[in-house]
Amino acid sequence: MSASVVVIGSINQDVTVTVDRFPEPGETLYSRSLNYRLGGKGANQAAAAAHAGARVRFVGRVGSDAAGPALREELAGHGVDVSGLLVDEGTTGSAFITVSATGENTILIDAGANGRVASEQVDAAALQAGDVVVLQGEIPAVANAAAIASARRAGATTILNLAPVYGIAAEDLAAVDILVVNETEAGLVLGRPAPRGAAEALDAAAQLTERGPRRVLITLGGAGAVWYDAAVAGSPQGAHVNAISAGPVVDTTGAGDASVGALAAALALGLDFERAVSEAMRAGSAAVLSAGAAASYGAIEPIRI
Repeated sequence: MSASVVVIGSINQDVTVTVDRFPEPGETLYSRSLNYRLGGKGANQAAAAAHAGARVRFVGRVGSDAAGPALREELAGHGVDVSGLLVDEGTTGSAFITVSATGENTILIDAGANGRVASEQVDAAALQAGDVVVLQGEIPAVANAAAIASARRAGATTILNLAPVYGIAAEDLAAVDILVVNETEAGLVLGRPAPRGAAEALDAAAQLTERGPRRVLITLGGAGAVWYDAAVAGSPQGAHVNAISAGPVVDTTGAGDASVGALAAALALGLDFERAVSEAMRAGSAAVLSAGAAASYGAIEPIRI
C-alpha cells in the first residue's frame, strides 16, 4: 500500500476579487466579482495531493468563527482526512486576493488560527515511516521545526515549500529532504538576486542542495521549473522542465500549491523524483484553467503508476 501524505500547514478563507486591472495607489475600482473559497497553502496542497490520488491527512487549525466549520467541510470534500484540523478561539486565517483579467494575482494574508499551530499538535500527528510530510511558511517556525524533527525520527520524507520565506534555522533546513521554492524565494534563501532563466535557476538549485536538502525544485512560472537531485548514486542530476500549456490561463492563484501537492502525492505513490516533478508540472498546468485555488483542482487527474 502507498504511503500517506501528511500536510502540516495553513488553511484560510480566500476572499477573491476579480478586476480588469490592478488599481494604482490611491485609486478606487469596481470589481467584476467577489468569491469566498477554501485556501491557505497547506489546505491547497492537501487538496491537490488528494486529487492526484494520494491518501492525505491535514494537520492545522481554524478559528471558532463561521468560516472555520465551512472550511473544514470543504477540505474534507476534496477527500482529505481532517481529523487533525483543530478548532480554537479566535478567527480563521484569511487571504485577500485580487485577480486581474490576465490571470495575475496579488495576495494579502491574515494568519488567524494558523499562527497558533503548535509543536504539541505536530507531535500528536503520529508520523510514520514512509509518510511524505509537506510544510510551508504560513505556520509558526517552531511548529515547522518540530515537524521536521518528528519526520526525521519517524523515517518520513519532508518537503518544505519555503513560501513565504522565513528565517529558518540552518540545522532545520539541513534536515529537510526536498526544498521547493520559486525563483524569488531561491534568491532570498541564497542571499543573492533571483536567478534569471533556467540555467541560472539550475545553478541556484545546485547551491541550495549545499544547504542540506538533497533534492530541490525551483518553479519558474510560465517558464516551467528546474529540479536538482544531489542524492543520485554516482553523480547529481538536474534538468529544466518546460511548462505545460493545457489551455487559456484563467487564474494562477493555486498553481504553485497544486504542483507541491502533486509532487508529494507522486512520491507517496512510489515514483522517483524526476517523474514526480513531471506530475507536479502537469497538476500546476491544470490548476490555472479555472478560478480559485483548491476550487480549480478538480482538473487534476489521478497519477498513473
